Amino acid sequence: MPIQNYHLTFRSGPNPGKVYPLEKQELFIGRDLSNDIPVPDPEISRRHARLLLQPDGVFIEDLGSTNGTFINGMRISSPQALHVGDVITLAENIVMLLEADAYDADATVVGGQAYTVAANVQPPTPPQPAYQPKPPQPAPQQAVPQYTPPPAQPVQPAQQYAAPQKPAYVPPAPAPAPVYSGQAPAAPKKRMATWLIVLLIVLAVSCVIIALILTFMPASWWCALTFNQLPGCPIY
Repeated sequence: MPIQNYHLTFRSGPNPGKVYPLEKQELFIGRDLSNDIPVPDPEISRRHARLLLQPDGVFIEDLGSTNGTFINGMRISSPQALHVGDVITLAENIVMLLEADAYDADATVVGGQAYTVAANVQPPTPPQPAYQPKPPQPAPQQAVPQYTPPPAQPVQPAQQYAAPQKPAYVPPAPAPAPVYSGQAPAAPKKRMATWLIVLLIVLAVSCVIIALILTFMPASWWCALTFNQLPGCPIY
């Protein structure tokens, strides 16, 4: 009884020509590297689709991807059965082909290997154009309000700092020279007046003393002073 070994062959995409054998009952396809069949393309969702390997064939299911899963050009929305030779397209540029190798489990083994019998495979589809990933669409730019600078304020002229001026040095005026008026100084004049008063006092006292002496002097003295010329004086 012939048994088929399925595998997916990339026709276009990041790894054209790469073959992934379907060896598990459940395989995931997506952009994340943790998937069984990683497809590093920005148009592919992180977990894009799922392959189910069952006894009655291979099924594919889209896992709510953004850009969709297509079989022979038709987008699917529920699990669909695959046949050998079906073209699977993810988004727009990722193209894969389901292929299979068949061998007879009852065939005689020669040298530890069984003869492989080619399955009834449909003629290969013409090669797809080379993979050209679309550049990521730039995010719409929001209008940024333009900055309008405020009007420039008029610059006030800087006030010049005037250093305080020191008053000019004015030499003191010389003392006026004494004007000679021809008069004696006041001090000598006052001294002379003092001596004059003293002299007058002395003369006055002397006159009083002389007058007292003459008044009370005996007659004999008068006669002696006048050489007996006064009347009443004895004549010798």
